[in-house]
Amino acid sequence: MSPQPTPAVSVVIRCCNEADSLGPVLDSLFRQRGPAFEVLALDSGSQDGTIGVLAGYPVRVEQLPGGFSYGKALNHGAALAGAALVVYLSAHCRPTTPDWLAALLAPFADPDVVATFGRQVPVPGVNPIEGITTSRIFPPEGPAKVLLSNANAALRRTAVLAKPFDEEIPTAEDHVWACCVRKPERIVYVPGAVVSHSHPMMLSDWKQRFYKDGLAAEYTRHRLDIRLPWDEPDASVRGVVFGRAGAFVRLAATLARRREIRALAYLPSYAIARTFWFTRGVRDGARLYGGGESRPTP
Repeated sequence: MSPQPTPAVSVVIRCCNEADSLGPVLDSLFRQRGPAFEVLALDSGSQDGTIGVLAGYPVRVEQLPGGFSYGKALNHGAALAGAALVVYLSAHCRPTTPDWLAALLAPFADPDVVATFGRQVPVPGVNPIEGITTSRIFPPEGPAKVLLSNANAALRRTAVLAKPFDEEIPTAEDHVWACCVRKPERIVYVPGAVVSHSHPMMLSDWKQRFYKDGLAAEYTRHRLDIRLPWDEPDASVRGVVFGRAGAFVRLAATLARRREIRALAYLPSYAIARTFWFTRGVRDGARLYGGGESRPTP
């Protein structure tokens, strides 16, 4: 039996209880035109049928050993990849065209390009609150408002192995990695490589996200001397409330103009999570990473 050819690209998909979204993502992935690729699904103990969904596709399934962190999953995926280019795709990010992969990889013709990342567009009707932010961060023409997003990105495997992602930071590991890229190396935003991406409007998701944002802000402040884009000069509850009051008012006005009545009803929960749980994350992060003895709140 002849050996299988080495794939040009390894697509790494992080999975944890993604059965509801994974099928459409894989369907779109296997319709891609362009270079040969392998798909590596890196699972973190899914209990919802994710493994069964993966069994219906030509996918290599591996388990992430030990505890999860985004950086750890990204590094482990690169270590297992068989190709020189590693594409990271979240299990709920569906490529919208059959040319998504080719567009994402095109800039690597320049040897100075070490990473690319594509545009994300909101899924209509799922989460208008976050959809407004997503549309602003990932515009149809560059530049993007972020340095890198590994939900829809490609990196040279050698670059990840030489400079691994931080495995301790709770979130924003992609931003931290991008901050360490030095000229002539560069990262390219590819607005033509589009995925649809939205999270549901749920208080539990918002609480977890903004709490991790607060932890990460303190981690980078104390460990790395890096300021994250959402870091607050005054992270007290009062400071965050008054600092973001104008943003919440503008967001409410935009939702009202678009007649997003359901989203307006969810806006107080979003504002509370973004204010109080971020502040709580900052408080716990200052104690944890600044020399105190406390542990993050579960």
